[in-house]
Order: sequence, then C-alpha cells, then structure tokens
Amino acid sequence: MNTPSNITSYFTRKKLIIPILIGILTAAYFFFQGFDIKAYDRIRWTGLSSIWIACALVMVTTRLLGYSYRLIVLSNHQLSWTQALQIIVLWEFSSAISPGIVGGSAAAFILLAKEKKINAGKGTAIVLATFYLDVLFYVLAAPFLWLFVKKSEVIPSHIDYVSGMQIQYLFLGAYGLFLAWCIIIFIGLFYKPQAIKMVVLWIFKLPGLLRYKNKVENWGNNMVIAASDFRNEPLSYWIKAFGGTLIAWISRFLLVNFLILALGNGASVATIFAKQLVMWGALLVPITPGAVGMAEWLFGGFMGEYFANAQLTNTTAFVWRLLSYWPYLFAGIIIFPVWYNRVSKNTQSESSI
Repeated sequence: MNTPSNITSYFTRKKLIIPILIGILTAAYFFFQGFDIKAYDRIRWTGLSSIWIACALVMVTTRLLGYSYRLIVLSNHQLSWTQALQIIVLWEFSSAISPGIVGGSAAAFILLAKEKKINAGKGTAIVLATFYLDVLFYVLAAPFLWLFVKKSEVIPSHIDYVSGMQIQYLFLGAYGLFLAWCIIIFIGLFYKPQAIKMVVLWIFKLPGLLRYKNKVENWGNNMVIAASDFRNEPLSYWIKAFGGTLIAWISRFLLVNFLILALGNGASVATIFAKQLVMWGALLVPITPGAVGMAEWLFGGFMGEYFANAQLTNTTAFVWRLLSYWPYLFAGIIIFPVWYNRVSKNTQSESSI
C-alpha cells in the first residue's frame, strides 16, 4: 500500500497566503509603477490582435495537455487523463507556492505515490524522468537556438544594476548545471539506479532521519525496479514522452510570443525563445515562491524592447503571469480537495481488502 508523507503539509494555509499576498503586491507594484493611462494609446489593436490573444489562451491549454500526456506515457497508461490533469495542476500549484522553478518536485513525489497504481519508488522514477526530459529539452534547445540568433540580440546590455556580462555568466552557469543534472539523472535512471538508492540511504543515516531507514530502503528497492523498467522501454516510449515535453515547453514559450504580437512589436520566434531560455536559467535562483517579482523583472529587462513604453511592458508581463502563474495557484486550491478525497478513498479501499 502507498503510504507517503502527509501531502497536506505542502499546502498549509500559511504556504498559500504568503505567495498570494506576495503575488498581489508584486503585480500591483509592476502594474502601477509610473502608471499612465495615455500609454495605452500606443497599442494598435486590430482583429489580428484578438487572434493572437486567442492563440495565447490556446497555449495555456496545450501546455497543460503536453505535461499530462507525458505523465500518462511515463506511467505506462496507469494514470487516466483525469488523474494526470489533476496531478499536473497540483504539481504546478506546488511550484507556484515554492521558491525556484524546481520547487514543486518535492510534492510531486507524494502526489504520484498517492495514486493507487503507482508505488513510491515508481513515482520517484517518474518524477526523475520528467525532470530529465525537461533538462534535456533545455540542454538541446539552447545551442540549437544560438545557431539562429546573435548573442547581442538575446542578452540585454544590462538590467538595472546587472550587466550583460553578468547575465551571460549566469546563463552559462545555469546551462552547465542543467547539463550536469542531465548526465547524472541519465546515469542514475538508466545505468546506476542503485547509486541513487545508496546516496539516499546514506543521507537517512543522519541523526533524526535514521528512524525512516526501513521505509526509505523499501522506496529505494521500488525505485531500482522502476528504473530497470525504464531501461526496457522501447524507443517509441521515450519519443512520445519527449514529444509531450516539447509540446509543453513550446506552448510555454509561444505564449510570450503571442502576447508580444498582440500588445507590442513582433519579433523573431527564435530570438524570443532564446531570451526565455536565458530567463529560465536565472529563475533557478530560489528567491521567492513561484519566482514572483523575479519573473516580472526579467520580463521587463529582456522583452521591454518590443513595447512602445514601460507601461505596456509591465502590462504584458502582468498578462503573461495572469495566464502562466495565477491559474495554477487558484485551480490548485479548487482541485486539491477533489484530488485528496479521491486518493483517500483509494487508500481506504486498499485497507479494507
């Protein structure tokens, strides 16, 4: 039976209120900073602008569907579309209330392990696989895009007190970290899953954690088995999983492209994609829940050149976050009790057998 840690500890009232307050205050600060209603006169709204906004809304949906499809594939269709959609929304919800862009992974382990057909080890292997596929996308996309764009077109000369050279070093550091993660997870999942188990067991020998050693050892054994199953999967399995990854990330990036086309001056798709890759490298730094404030600040620094004035830049940043951050924050609040009631019934059913 699956007996993961208490998932409710990740979604306490305190953890919800703080990011919501920070998000509201940050949005208000960027939106009303130097507010001038006349700035909106520079928007040339046409029928095509409405189409671009509609395309942006479609990207919100395809991003969610891409991630859900990947989860279904990695679980070998043990998860239904309903289960996968709920898990992805709660996964994104956890990321929205956690610092850094990888903050939701801790909750993801438990979300998957709570599912009736997914044990803790299998859930861990799936989370590592999703992380590997995301990192693989970044590692492959960055050098590919640099073939089509100039560095001077991607990295701004400065953002406030941060120089372009510092931004470049930050990106290179993030890329090196992603590349290292990609190699380590690949080896751990496909060649040496036992090594991951041994590292985790060593950690749980530390004072205060020793009492969990037996449970963790059982988790490690399940993870090794799940990783072994991954090695035996056909190439088509990984092509489908990576296909879901591509759909999700391309949708995430195209959202910004469509907003710029609607509210600003259009630019090369490759250039805006490359800018976002650099931005995501910077968002690795775990400063605020859901990268609130940091994301808006970086958007202004990287995308400001496409807008007639700062007010339009800040407004577009607000709309971007309204479509990519806030929906998961509020949807998670609604979906969590629905998901929790469902998996609790599963646990009760298993206990009665």
